[in-house]
Formats: sequence, structure tokens, C-alpha cells
Amino acid sequence: MKVDRIALQALQPLQSPFAPAAPQPGAGSSFADILSNALGQVEQLQQQAASSAYDLAVGNQSDVHTTMIAYEKASLALQLTIEVRNKLVEAFQELMRIQV
Repeated sequence: MKVDRIALQALQPLQSPFAPAAPQPGAGSSFADILSNALGQVEQLQQQAASSAYDLAVGNQSDVHTTMIAYEKASLALQLTIEVRNKLVEAFQELMRIQV
């Protein structure tokens, strides 16, 4: 087991897929673009977790820690996505209840 490799991975901060990206001058991002990019990042985390599990099963990777960390990242990203979806649905329903 390589302690320095595990320590370096533990020090990397988790970033939310819904965190605002650095603004680019002249590029106006629509809500659909931001949502699409966030969902793409969630999918990428899930694919990384699956790839890590495959590598562990085949024997290309010897530590379980990397696989577990990848699965936790993917799980947290999916939970955040579900909560954001729930808030959006709730906000839409609230708008629909407003009487004109």
C-alpha cells in the first residue's frame, strides 16, 4: 500500500457538479447549458467509479480505497442532482399555484 498516494487523493477537494464555473468573458451560458454540463459531470463521475471497480475486479488496481472514494464521489454527486431536481420541481409547482 502506498501511503503517499492515498494521502494525496484525500487532500483533493470535492467539487460540486453544480458549482458555478469560472465566468468566461463574452460567453453567456444559458440555464440549459449549465444543467447539461452538471449532468455530464455526474455521468463522468459514475463512469470513473465503474471503471475503477472494473480495474479492481480484473486486478489492474490493488487498493480498494480508490474504488470506494470514486463510488462515494459518484453517490454524492447523484444525491445532489436529485436534491436539485426536487427543488426545481417544488419551485415549478409553487409557480403553478400562483393565481393570476
